[in-house]
Amino acid sequence: MEKKQIAVFDYNASDCAHTAEAVRQYCREQGIEASMMVFTESEAFVCDFETKRDAGSSYDMTFIGVDDMRGVQTAWNIRKMDEHLPMFLVSDVTEYGAEGFRLCALDYLTKPVTPLRIGEAVRRIGGEGRPWHPEIMR
Repeated sequence: MEKKQIAVFDYNASDCAHTAEAVRQYCREQGIEASMMVFTESEAFVCDFETKRDAGSSYDMTFIGVDDMRGVQTAWNIRKMDEHLPMFLVSDVTEYGAEGFRLCALDYLTKPVTPLRIGEAVRRIGGEGRPWHPEIMR
């Protein structure tokens, strides 16, 4: 099984760390080998994403904090570079939920996220025979 590449972005460093840890825990529980990059600065995240994309190595999924319009804009910057990337929005406000539809995000997770909730969201990526289905990730 190849190692999955995951990006977590949130301007709030504490929330970013919490989301990243919930994703790590989910991966451990499911036996998924994953490499994670964590970002609290939009410019660094977008630059890293672009560099990986240009090198032919992209993220398998991303979790983006959208507590304000800066986070939403970061999500749009990423979406413009990859229209098929599995994207999950994470927020403690509901006002950007509709934006999630426009971004084609797979889910809108409420902070603080839990490994259980991460699992529910990640299962949206694939059904049977798809790379994130827990039964074939083991």
